[in-house]
Amino acid sequence: MTTLEAILLWGAILAYVLAFVALSASPFFKAPWLPRAGLMLTFAAVVAHGGAILTRWIGTGHAPVMGSYENSLTGAFFLPLIWGVMAWRYPITRRAAFLVIAATLLILGNGVMAPVSLAPLEPPYRSNWLVVHVVFAWFAFGSYLVASVLALRYLWVTRKNAPTPEPDRRPLLDELTFKLIAFGFISDSIMIASGAIWARGLWGRYWAWDPIETWSLVSWLIYGANLHFRFTLGWKGRRAAWLAAISVIAIIITFFGIGVISDVHTQLL
Repeated sequence: MTTLEAILLWGAILAYVLAFVALSASPFFKAPWLPRAGLMLTFAAVVAHGGAILTRWIGTGHAPVMGSYENSLTGAFFLPLIWGVMAWRYPITRRAAFLVIAATLLILGNGVMAPVSLAPLEPPYRSNWLVVHVVFAWFAFGSYLVASVLALRYLWVTRKNAPTPEPDRRPLLDELTFKLIAFGFISDSIMIASGAIWARGLWGRYWAWDPIETWSLVSWLIYGANLHFRFTLGWKGRRAAWLAAISVIAIIITFFGIGVISDVHTQLL
């Protein structure tokens, strides 16, 4: 890790922490400047985070997609990025910012505890399919996780005896959760397909049923079930929100549970 990368990374982590504190405290202190400060700190953190990724890319000469540190550095970036797009377009999602930031900090924490070194890609991994595979994996993870955050937000605002906001934006939260799951499912499909193509050239097979491949398929099927239940059975509202919130467990197992197993596939993690 270069000095500039370290400064940007730890600056981003500090800004994320301060943003989390400001956004978490805002409902209790009712100070109008707190949520604004939290959002500004989040924006500053995302900029510094992106700078750390770019610095890493330049330093290693390849996209930061190898090893626990690089995967966590890059993967964590997709959470505030996807949430930021949603928050810019739909202000109602801004109230879920502290949950997104908390998840971002947990992923970054996982990365900074891993060994860090500046090294070029080994010859077997010099494939554009690797970049496609990893980038869409993080798009899927980010979309699914933000969807679960919005689902939890929906469950909170629709709890028993909860006041109805004016205007009522609860149907919009339900719709946005669905759209994020749909986008994540498409990204998930591209991840699996590109991974199979890349694996064929690297290991001579499209699929080997190793732990991550198997759990990736399980996760894909679970989120496919989310879409199936909504389209064919008409699941909406709290029932769909509970399913979306629980489904994220499969993604966490895929990325951070099974990933600790040492096999040929998980050398990437």
